[in-house]
Amino acid sequence: MITTSAKDTAGPTIPVVDFSLFASDPKECARQVLEASQNIGFFYLKNHGVPQDLIDRMFKDSEAFFQQSLQNKTAHLIGPHNLGYSPMKSERAYNVRKYSINDDSTSYFVRGDKTEQQKVGIFYRELHKLAVNVMQCFAIALQVPESAQGRHYFDKSHVWEESSGTTLRFLHYPQQSGDPSTPLAGSHTDYGSITLLMQKDIAGLEVQASRVHKNVPWVAAPVIPDTILVNIADHLQMWTNGLLKSTMHRVMYNPQQLTSSRYSIACFIHANDTTTLDPIPSPLITQEMRAEAVEFEEGRHMNAKEYLDFRLQRSYVYNLPVEGK
Repeated sequence: MITTSAKDTAGPTIPVVDFSLFASDPKECARQVLEASQNIGFFYLKNHGVPQDLIDRMFKDSEAFFQQSLQNKTAHLIGPHNLGYSPMKSERAYNVRKYSINDDSTSYFVRGDKTEQQKVGIFYRELHKLAVNVMQCFAIALQVPESAQGRHYFDKSHVWEESSGTTLRFLHYPQQSGDPSTPLAGSHTDYGSITLLMQKDIAGLEVQASRVHKNVPWVAAPVIPDTILVNIADHLQMWTNGLLKSTMHRVMYNPQQLTSSRYSIACFIHANDTTTLDPIPSPLITQEMRAEAVEFEEGRHMNAKEYLDFRLQRSYVYNLPVEGK
C-alpha cells in the first residue's frame, strides 16, 4: 500500500512504498513504484531490507570522519577517479567506489579501523542488492517480455563485479547560518540509473513537482525514519525515452543547521560502463517514442561511461551543480 509522506495543500506527494511487497506480490509492488515514478519521480521505501543498525553505524562513521581537522580530511582529496574527500562550496563529501572498498582510501575514511572498513563494504553491497531489486520492479512495471529476460532485464547491466560509475557518497552540510531561499546544492538530475538516499535528523532535499503540479514548483523530502528515498536518474529516462523522467531536485538551507550539522548518505547506482543507453524492449515505449531516441553517433547510442564523462565534463566546464543530497 502506498502511503503519503510529503504533501502540500495543492496535492503533490512523495509516496511511501512498502517494499516487503516485492517478495509477496511483485506485480503490485511494481505498479506502485511505476505510479510514483511517473507522478513525481521519487518514492520512499520502507521494509527495504537494509539493516537499520548498519545504516546507523555508517552515519556514526561519517560524523567521526567529518569532525576531524581539515588537515586530516584533506590528506585524501578527491582525484580523477572520483574517490576521496571533496570540500565543495556548502557541503563536504567523501566518495567510496566499488573497487576501492579494500584499499587505502576507504581505510582512511574509517581511520584505519579494519572492522569498520569491512562494514562499509557490507553496507555498499546491501545497497547494491536493494538497487538490483528496485530495477527488477521497473522491469516488471515496464512489462519487459520474458524473451528479453523479463524482470531480470536490468540485472546484466548492474553487476557488482563490473566497472561502473556507481558511487557511495557520505555527505556533510556543516553547521552554519544561511538563507532558507538559497540552495546549498543547485537544481540537477542524477547521472545514473537510480539513487538511494538516507537522511538523518535534518532534511534539506527538495523535489521539483512542477511537471505534474504546475502551481507547486518544489516539494520537501522530509526525514522519515527507517526508510530509504529512491529517485529516478538519467539512465532510466534514456532507457524509457522519457516515459520515466529524471526529476530535478536541489538541497536547501534548513534553519536547524544554525545549531546542528546535516548528514546524509547517497548511493548513486550506475549501469555497467559498457551498457548502451537506448530504449528497452517494453510495450509501453511506442515506436514513435523509439524514433525520437537521440543517438550519440550515427548508428549508435551512448554507453553509461560515455554519458557519465559527458555529464561530469559539462559540470566542470559550465560550473553546473553536481549530485548533491
